[in-house]
Amino acid sequence: MSILELNPPAGARVRVISDWHLGHERCEVPGEAAMLRVLEDVDILISAGDLAETRPNEWQERGLAARERFRALCRERGVQLIEIAGNHDPDVEPLMVKLWGGRVVIMHGHALYKEVAPWSWEYLNNKEKCRACIRSFADADTNLISRLELSRAMAQLTKPIMRRAIRNPYLRGLLHCFWPPQRPLGIVLCWLFCGIRAERFARRYFPEAETLILGHFHRSGNWSFGKRRIYNTGAWFKHATPYAVDLIEARIIAYNKIR
Repeated sequence: MSILELNPPAGARVRVISDWHLGHERCEVPGEAAMLRVLEDVDILISAGDLAETRPNEWQERGLAARERFRALCRERGVQLIEIAGNHDPDVEPLMVKLWGGRVVIMHGHALYKEVAPWSWEYLNNKEKCRACIRSFADADTNLISRLELSRAMAQLTKPIMRRAIRNPYLRGLLHCFWPPQRPLGIVLCWLFCGIRAERFARRYFPEAETLILGHFHRSGNWSFGKRRIYNTGAWFKHATPYAVDLIEARIIAYNKIR
């Protein structure tokens, strides 16, 4: 099942977050007290992907443990937690949530690009393998389920490359940000055109949606395109800022920085 359809009870407060990357060395979630603050005054919490590091890598064990603890906190506080798969936690089942009959759509955002993250080392180092995977989903331009499943397949296709194997931390940081040259350029272009690309995606696959909420790009923002609003929730990650979107009965009632 790639799409979960949900009709929250009348008056229920739905909160959307994304990209906490629990377990990652660059995760900046300060601890359980901060997590509990996010659970205050909320009935349903939706994680729009990358809640934790669950792919096979050096942080997987820590990420899985942190995710289980957060799930337990939600249960203890009586908050219904709904997780959407991202490219860092493709083991989660749903790839999209439709609320209130499709008026609100929530997704991670990696399906906006067939390459998932065309700036990533996984893609840049495995282009032919990735392109072959993309070709295998021949109807991904017209079929939403196929497009979503392509995003999961791409996230699982190659071994995660989490850092450069360079001992010098300054050189490692420099290469992380600026090499190869198409990496920083690709990141900046994705940031600049995130809203436009999300609008085009919505227009193609679910034009009835009034609100689209996504993560993935680690840069918060909100945009208006006619009657449609698009929100990005940023990330609780180094050099990024986390936001939460709150809704009641399909209306946005808050879009605030998580503190």
